[in-house]
Amino acid sequence: MKIHTRVVSAAAIMLAVAAQATACSSGDSSKTTGASAPASPDAAAGAVSTSSSPTLGTIIVNEAGRTLYVFDKDTTSPAMSNCYADCAAKWPAVPATLNVKGIDPSLLGSVTRKDGTKQLTIKNHPVYLFAGDQAAGDTKGQALKGVWYALTPQGSEIKTPKA
Repeated sequence: MKIHTRVVSAAAIMLAVAAQATACSSGDSSKTTGASAPASPDAAAGAVSTSSSPTLGTIIVNEAGRTLYVFDKDTTSPAMSNCYADCAAKWPAVPATLNVKGIDPSLLGSVTRKDGTKQLTIKNHPVYLFAGDQAAGDTKGQALKGVWYALTPQGSEIKTPKA
């Protein structure tokens, strides 16, 4: 009888812990999360840092030195991507990461895309790469169609004309 009571007690404790964990993780998964608790950043996402552009000043780049951009048709309150299908083929989403250098970690977060992946946000802006940028330092996406802009390390759009 003692063993049965211990097994039942252990099972009850495990259920309580599982219920608590579920309650803590529930909520609107489309919301941006802060740097202290991003929603499962992709370990393969790579580093994000800053770089000096001769035409744009200090910008945010990925680990390969490629410029990160924001899309004016996305929303920041709440953070939400509006770039899918053909758009996403030209403007791939940057996976969420905490591996950053030169950017205030409090500006970082993530947003859940329709496919369930986590996209990096900087100051609530979902961020992207541009397929037309082939080399480190390229800024061919800057001001493209008046809706794509590189970012400063403070998370502000650089609204200068196409570089």
